[in-house]
Amino acid sequence: IDPCQFDGTAFPQASMSSKRPTPESSPSIRFWDREDWEKYLESPEGQTSKRGTLGYLEDENGNPPSSKTGKAIRRVLRGGWAELVKQQLAPMSWGRLPASGRKFIHDLMENAYPMFRFATNGWKLDYLASTTYPAWRKVHLDENGRWKVRKVKGLKTEDDDDDDDDDDDNDSAGEVSMKRKAMQHTFKTEGPDKKFKGMLLIHSYQMS
Repeated sequence: IDPCQFDGTAFPQASMSSKRPTPESSPSIRFWDREDWEKYLESPEGQTSKRGTLGYLEDENGNPPSSKTGKAIRRVLRGGWAELVKQQLAPMSWGRLPASGRKFIHDLMENAYPMFRFATNGWKLDYLASTTYPAWRKVHLDENGRWKVRKVKGLKTEDDDDDDDDDDDNDSAGEVSMKRKAMQHTFKTEGPDKKFKGMLLIHSYQMS
């Protein structure tokens, strides 16, 4: 697919309100611009702050997201990246994401978490994506932007997004799938042998 000719309507569309918040309508928001956040980090208050790594994100009252919400945000964002892979639009770097892909990601995340809307030109989401996408891409995608194929004990499976380092569950969906396939393979190979043994037992019983 040529990104320049890609039709953005192929993406799942998220419903969004056209009216965006402003400093006047949301006076509790402190970090409308990235410069505001950087100045805060350099201030005495910022150097002792406990806002966390996603402290630049703010709800309508100016509060940062909880740790649980932060993990959920990252999972939804990775789901958006997976959709980009499906549409063959996963960029080499976040700055090279085509306009249709950027609109999809912003609509997705702003609809799920409106706190991303409290930012000039969507800088908060772009900042989060640009700082986390490179590592995710390196782990999950090949140089062509496709899922890496993993080899597990002679079997192949496409990589997926469920075994990210941020997840608490150590078993990825891919690993679970491979375990199921291995079990099915074992049952299939043992089946005829067990059936044969059963036939011998029946035959012996009839002969006695």
